[in-house]
Order: sequence, then structure tokens, then C-alpha cells
Amino acid sequence: MTGSLCRKGEACTENQKKAVKKTNGPIIIVAGPGAGKTRVLVERVAYLVKRKHVPPENILVITFTEKAADELKARLLNCVGLDAELMHISTVHSFCSTILKNHPEDHEYGGGFEVLDEESQLIFLRANFYRLGLNRHVKMRDVPEVMEFFNMCTENCVDPERLLEKVDRKYRGLCQCYRDYLELLKSGKKIDFPCLEKEAWMLLKSSSRVLESVREKYRYMMIDEYQDTSPLQERIFRTIAGKNSNICVVGDEDQSIYGFRGATPENFIRFKDEFHADLVFLEDNFRSRAGIILTADRFMRDERHYPRTIKPRRDGGTDVLILKSRDVSSEARNVVSLIKKFRESGKIRDYGYVAVLFRSVRYHADRVLAELRREGIPYTVRGDGSFLRRYEIRTMLYFLAYVDPPDYSGRFRNWKNWWNLSRFRDEFMDLSSRSLKALEGLERECRLQDFRSMDELMSAGIEEDDARKMLGINRLRDEIEKGSLTLLDVFYRILDVTGYLRRLIEEGSDTSRSKIFNLAKLSSIIDKYEAINHRARIQDLLWYLYLLPSHLNHDEAILEDPASVKVMTVHQAKGLEFPVVFICSVIKNRFPGRKRKKRELVPIPRELLLSAGEEGDEDRRLFYVAMTRAQDALIISTASRINTQNVGFSPYIHELREKCGVYECDCSSIKECLARERTEEPLRINFSALFTYEECPFRYMMIYHYGFVYPESFMQRYGIILHRCLEELHNAIKASEEIDGARIREIVESCWIPIDGEDDVRKSRLARELLNYYRDSRDYINEVVSVEESFSIPRDDVIIEGRTDLIMRNSDGELELVDFKAREHGGVERLMLEYQLRVYQYALRDRYRFDRLSAYVIKDSERISFDPDEEFNVKDRINSAVEGIRSESFEPRRNQFCSHCVFMDFCGL
Repeated sequence: MTGSLCRKGEACTENQKKAVKKTNGPIIIVAGPGAGKTRVLVERVAYLVKRKHVPPENILVITFTEKAADELKARLLNCVGLDAELMHISTVHSFCSTILKNHPEDHEYGGGFEVLDEESQLIFLRANFYRLGLNRHVKMRDVPEVMEFFNMCTENCVDPERLLEKVDRKYRGLCQCYRDYLELLKSGKKIDFPCLEKEAWMLLKSSSRVLESVREKYRYMMIDEYQDTSPLQERIFRTIAGKNSNICVVGDEDQSIYGFRGATPENFIRFKDEFHADLVFLEDNFRSRAGIILTADRFMRDERHYPRTIKPRRDGGTDVLILKSRDVSSEARNVVSLIKKFRESGKIRDYGYVAVLFRSVRYHADRVLAELRREGIPYTVRGDGSFLRRYEIRTMLYFLAYVDPPDYSGRFRNWKNWWNLSRFRDEFMDLSSRSLKALEGLERECRLQDFRSMDELMSAGIEEDDARKMLGINRLRDEIEKGSLTLLDVFYRILDVTGYLRRLIEEGSDTSRSKIFNLAKLSSIIDKYEAINHRARIQDLLWYLYLLPSHLNHDEAILEDPASVKVMTVHQAKGLEFPVVFICSVIKNRFPGRKRKKRELVPIPRELLLSAGEEGDEDRRLFYVAMTRAQDALIISTASRINTQNVGFSPYIHELREKCGVYECDCSSIKECLARERTEEPLRINFSALFTYEECPFRYMMIYHYGFVYPESFMQRYGIILHRCLEELHNAIKASEEIDGARIREIVESCWIPIDGEDDVRKSRLARELLNYYRDSRDYINEVVSVEESFSIPRDDVIIEGRTDLIMRNSDGELELVDFKAREHGGVERLMLEYQLRVYQYALRDRYRFDRLSAYVIKDSERISFDPDEEFNVKDRINSAVEGIRSESFEPRRNQFCSHCVFMDFCGL
């Protein structure tokens, strides 16, 4: 094991070495903040592969978020190379999805299903509000509470029939809705996050064959952030692990702060005794100065199940201070004044050294943000749900309502605003002063949306270019009435007609780019809404956004200035570190918050729950997490008054003074902060993105850089189903199953995801195409070597990821790489297809020596083959594309798809 675990050349601790090398049997690693646990995980995996010679495909690593999984995979690619691609590194939801997809014949969802994230689940419930009969029991605004009740039932594997037997009579209606909801999900081949976990666990419990298969595959398990697992997640891992498996869990009970998501630290606390596991403490903190660690440790020490003392590896002085203010207004002034003093005195080199943390940004940060603006201090804010308040978003939503007016006599009666001239006055429409003057001169009774010709508009005094825009907007109303446009179509047409998006792209400033990012995010919200609610009108989307619960409100996208103050919630700061941390609004009933009895829409009988869900003092743990984000200086800000109300200081302030010896100080007691390291995250792109850049850099920019959603075509959706069917078919061939028409129809039925009213016809057509493919290939395929194999091309600054369709040995004994296409688009695509296959060959060069590269067009039953060509300059072509992406060289490039491209009106070609 190298010394790479520790910072600045320090030697690894004995406990870190033990955590890495103890690979047999259960082990629990209690990793305090700043203890280098990620490095330990990376070194542990490397030790298993390089020293213990464990096949990488037998290693499972579970992380809490997709971002954490991506970062861990990137580090492992650098450490162990392409072996990292063979490991399973993912979130628990992705892992459960893999279990279900790998065993489609053993559960009711089959091989094809759509996973609903939290927002999609809310959209689904709202779209089916009346169909489920929820309207008989709650109002539409109560759907988030309904979703919370449904999820709690699922997370605890509550049987709907038992629930109906146990609950009070007055709650039975909602319990029946829950039963119907599960059936509706299943009939539509949709599955929410809690159902994903429940189905995986039920499958592992009910099928010893599946359980043994999973155990055999994942012989070494590592689970990070174990203190944040829910009772159901813990049962999944416990079931797979058994009593004597090689399971390693990493966590810290002190940092269990996700009780609102069903997490409980009791899983982590019980693990040692339940598994008779070895216990390793990582107590050395490499992150923070000594004063910060000693204070945080004293604050938390008496609350721990596993007694330990966090030891600082850095020196320090009086690096913690309490900043007292009279009220929240003076607190904002004092916090911002102190930030300025840090900068002016040279204790920090720029404002990017500072993070300002709140328990709730939405409700507590407004005064600090206003003071930062007043002082001209740059800041980036997260957690305030400001997305829908952005100018470009509010204006776009106004124009969506303008072209498809809602019913103002009903639920939109408070929104009546036909004549909002301010929306026409500013940059979105970019009308001339003469046109604006003409609009202002129109009588109030004159309805702007009734103008239907250029002559009418120009006669009213509106200039020609402006009249063209307004006429385009008004004509959209006619097309919408005909039902020929989707919501996403309307969104792009408004951007086109007004010219707003093209002007933002041409301007190219940071402000305009931020607006583009936000419009792109709105496109993804519209797409997600429309994917669930297929026949939705614009007013349905507006009503959904109006009733969006606060925890699902999106933050605005801002180009983050590295030299700006970071304002965020403590939850968002978890896992991060900053030279200077302010914990603000540490006021009685704010931090810690007021203890309120949780309102339950339906009280679920305790005997039906998997766990009592004891959370303990989660606010204390949240405060501890906040303190341990600080590297060099920690300032805890408090006040005794909120507006005119005298509420008093937080009890944490008294405890910090009496128990931890922290007092009020001025900033002169704080040492100069160490220079912070600014590391750029590696660029992660998939091969589809790479090929898109080759076709048209501008299109790449819109989809992959900004995040605009490209409307999904039928063929794209069909292609996804086709590839899933092919995966099952090839796995069946690999397992030497008997394949006939009935088996293929069974595969199609298993993998099919409803598309439209012609599903039966389409399924029959797909089954015929697959049967033709099988008959054409059964004698040609001698051996299925690999199906859907992941691979990547790692570089220092980029990771290019991909997945093969099929690697086989053909009847001539040649090793052949095969990619499948639903249909062919002609000669130009053949050139790109050859490049695609040669890129795959290049990426897999260390694993396979291919004799043939092929594409098979399912619709035409045609095989297109290329001989391997070592002289084909793939590397330079990839490097050129990557450099172009890195340097943001996104000039449009004319190609065969231009006439069908949704962005053709914005690129200038």
C-alpha cells in the first residue's frame, strides 16, 4: 500500500492500513470527518485486485449518490485501470435495478421497465390523481403527502391488504388508493425508487437461485455512508451478505442526517454485533485545524455509540469563534462585514474560500444574501429553490400561458393577466422602442392575441421585424388548438419565434450563458412532465409547477465563479470542505429547529413497519457536520431576535461556551488560511456524446453542455426496447437455452415498455424482426463471449464511457464485435458507423483482439462488416474531439440530420 492515502506526504496511519488489508469477513470502518475514507476505499479495492488477485467483476461498491459513484469510479480507473469497468460501482437504486434486469424471468416487471425518480413519481401521481380516486380523499396540493405515505408503505414492505385490515376505517380509502397505485405502476411497467428496492429484496428473499447468483457474483461488498441506509436497504445488503461474507461498511453515526429520507443510524450501530464484525476506527482528521476538531469532538463526544476521540493531524490556534448579533438584520451585516475583513486583511486570497451554511437557505438566508449584494461581494447560492423566480423562466412560463391560455374562471382565477405589457417590453421579445410605444397606445379592450396578420400589426404602428415575432407567437395558438404540437415543441417554437435563445448564444456572456442553462433545465422539466402525462396541456404543466413542494423546487443554474462566496444548506455541504465556514442563524428554534410532531396523513400501525425509525438527535448531528466542513476557520453566528420577537440564542451557543470553551472573538485570532487547491473535475462523456460532437459541435453543445432535451422520437424509444430484447436473447443463447418463436415473444413481452395505443401491433413486428435475426444468425454465432460489456477510455482530464452490444466468436472462429441498429440511414451513417466500431475496438484493445467489426441492421436483416485496421487514426480523432469540447469549440457543422434537428433555427446555418 502506498502513502497516497494521506495529504502532503504524511505516512498512512496503522488503522488506515488495517482497513485496507482486512479483506476477509465482515468489517465496519468508523470513519470520522476528514479521515480519508475515500482514499481508503480506493486503496482497498486496489489491494483486492492487485495483491489478492480478486476478479474485479466480483467486487461491489455502493455509494450514496451518483456523483460519489462517478468520482470513485474515476479514481479507480486511474488506480487500477480498465479493471474498474468490470466492477459494479453505483448507488443502491442502480444496484437494485441491475438485480431486477439481470433476472427478468423471476419477477413481474420483466426485463424492461421505467424507473421514476422522486419528481417523476410526483408527476405520475398528479397525472393519475382522478384515476386513482385520490380526489375523494385529498386535494391536489396534498399529493406530496400522499406520496410520502405511499413511499413509507413501500419502504417498509407493507402489504396493502394487511394495511386495509389494520388501519382505522376512516383511512381505508387512501389505503385502497395505495393498492391501486401499485397496480397502475405495474401495468405501465413503471417502478418508483422505493418499489425498486422492495422488488429487489422480495426477489432475493423468494428465489434462492437468484440470491446465490448475486452472492456468487459479488463476493466482496463495500458500502459507503452506511449510516444513511434505510431499514429496507440494510435488509438487502444483509440478505446478500449472509453472516460470514466479505462485507465492508464505512460510515459515521455522527453524520447520519437523512432521517427525512428514511435513513437511520441504527443500521450502522447494530452492524458490529449482528455480523460479529471487526471494528476499525479512522480517527485522524487531516482536514481541519486542531481548534476546529477539538471543538467539534467535544460537542459530539457524549452522543456516540462507538466511543472514540477524533484527533487532529494539523496544528491550530483559536480557529473557532462565536459571532453574536442583536437581531437577524444585524447578523447579516456582521457576517458580511467579517467576510470582507478576512479578504481585506489577507487571511483569505479571494471570496471563494468562504462557505456560508444554513439549516434552511430558503427561509433563513435572505438577509445575508441581500447584504452580500449590497456590498458587491460575489456569491453562489444553492438550496433556495430560486429557479422558478428567474426572469427567463417566469417569462417563458408567461408566454406558454399566452399561447395556450388557461381557464381563468377555474383554478387559475388568481392568475388573470392577459395584458402583461412588461413581458413584451424587455429582452425576451426585444421589441423596438417604436413598437413598444405602439403597444402602449393600444386600447385596453384590444386583445393582442387576436392579431392574425402582418398588416394589422403594422397598421397599429409595430415595426415589421417585431410584427413578425408577434404574429409567430399568435399563430402558435392556432397550431396548439389543432393538437399538432407537444409541450416541448411549443417551448422550442417560442424560443425560435422570439429569437431569444439565438441572441443569448450570440451574446456569450456569463449572464446569458446562465440563462441558457436555466432554459435547458426547463426543457428537461417539461420533457419529464410530458413523458408521464402524455396528453397534458400547458395549463396542466403550470398547475404542476405552481403546486411543486418546496423540497422539489429547483435551484437556478449559475456559472459558478471560483472566487465567490458559497451559500448553501448543511445537507448540500456534506462531503465538501472549505477554508472558512460560517454557520448562520444558530438561533433558538432555528438551529436546532423546533420539535414538532410529524403529521401523518395515514398513521401506519407500528407492527407493520420494518423499524421503529429512531432518529435520535439529528439536528445535533447536522450541526456537527456543519462544523467539520471547516478547514482553517469556523465562525458560528447567532442572534437573539428575529424581527421584533425576542427568541433567544440557540442552546448550542450555550453548550459551545460551557462545554467546548468557545467565546466571542474578533477575526484577528484567526490565522491566515492555507492556499486552497482548485482541482478541475474530469470531463465525463459517453460515446453517443462523442459521436454527436463529430456530427455537429453545436448540437453537442445544446444537448450535452447546456442540457437541452432533444425530443425523443418513436425510433429512439423503440431502439431502447430493441436493445434490451437483444440483450436477453444473447444471454439466452449464451446459456444454451432453446430459442423459438414462443421464447422470443416471451422476451419481447418481458422487455416491452408501453409506447402508445398500437403496442400490440408493434410488439408483433418486433418479435418477427428478432425471429428473423435469430434465424439469420443462429448458425453464424458460434459462441457468445460478452453481452453489454462496459468499457472506457480514461485520460487525465476526461473519461469516455461506452458499452458494447455483443462480442462473439463467429462460425469462422473469428472474434467479432457487433453493434445493432434499428434501421440504417444511408452512406453517411456508414462512415460514422465505421468510426464508432473502430473507437470501440480502440477502447477494448487491452482486452480483446478483434478479427471483425460489424453492425447488424435489424429492420433490413443486413450485416455490415469492416476489417480491423490498426492504421485507422482513432486516437488522434478522439483527442481532437476532446480538445474541442474542453475548449468549448462549438461551431455548427452542416450534416445530413440538419433538416430534422430541433436546434436548426438557433445555430445560424
